Amino acid sequence: MYGPGTHRRIALLICDVPADSIREQHGDYTRIFGTLLEESLKPINETHSQTTFTLEPFDVRAQVYPKEDEYDAMLITGSGAWKHTHVEWMKKLIEYVRVVATEKPRIKIFGICFGHQIVALAMGGTCVRNTRFEVSATKLQLTELGKRVYGVESGNLHLMNRDHVPTEPSSFHIIVSSDHSLNHGMVRFSQSESSGDAPPLNFRLTDIHILTSPESTESITRMFLSARRELSARTEVVDDGRSHAGNENDGIAVVGKVLWGIMGVE
Repeated sequence: MYGPGTHRRIALLICDVPADSIREQHGDYTRIFGTLLEESLKPINETHSQTTFTLEPFDVRAQVYPKEDEYDAMLITGSGAWKHTHVEWMKKLIEYVRVVATEKPRIKIFGICFGHQIVALAMGGTCVRNTRFEVSATKLQLTELGKRVYGVESGNLHLMNRDHVPTEPSSFHIIVSSDHSLNHGMVRFSQSESSGDAPPLNFRLTDIHILTSPESTESITRMFLSARRELSARTEVVDDGRSHAGNENDGIAVVGKVLWGIMGVE
């Protein structure tokens, strides 16, 4: 168990490059996720001993991977997983995540959006094309377990995908759903062994080994929607996404806080 005021090393597995307009305003994925982690850590550090972190990027598309034992956690960024059977670097990533998840239980794994899909594929679940896009700030339903994990009754997060996970892996528990996708986020506890395992009645966030979740921001979502219009995305999808892009987003206050809690920073 970590003590307060310690340092965390987090490996960022980069799976894509943001559009030029997003990089100009928000930076690359290292900066985007660094901001999420930094902003969500600030209120924790205001009431506890100071915790610091380093976020070190690895471009897995170029087959660059971290030495696992040097890190406390790994975070997998966004992209698109449905074509995994045709892309060599994705197949390599799936196998890498499977090995780390099964052989390095000390290392926490966070899958965000595409990372959620990669974790599912690595651990025996499925990922397929959905019947529709889900975009922009979306009211999500939390399972009873999800409410306990996040400490809230419901939440809003920005979605930006058309791929989904209809079958979760054995020993995982769904925590987040939408009206169009049963599984937008899930957890696996450190002691889970099979699909018959019920989640612990009493648990600490540090008992979670793997967590997956959607995540984006209002500004990034708006720029992405503009890019999608340029790419001839269906107009009604883009317009609908823009209409609620400004809704409340719980990424920093809820998701970011939970990521730190799983790493023992509460």
